[in-house]
Amino acid sequence: MANNEQINSLIEQLSQRLNADSGDVKAALQKGNLDKVLMNMDQKQAQKIGQILNDPEQSKKILSTPQAQALIKKLMG
Repeated sequence: MANNEQINSLIEQLSQRLNADSGDVKAALQKGNLDKVLMNMDQKQAQKIGQILNDPEQSKKILSTPQAQALIKKLMG
């Protein structure tokens, strides 16, 4: 299971890819609302995220990884 350091590292990596503040990314993840954060992405990145979110199999595959499960568990308290 991921510890706080690993989770913070994942959030930091995501924020760098999204060109967003890591605090904003963490808050958006906790609230389940990434719209504001995703607006900072370039169009190609946004399309890729949209494809993943609209494909139940891809979403399920990504969300079932140990890293995603640990992050979800941490953010949900």
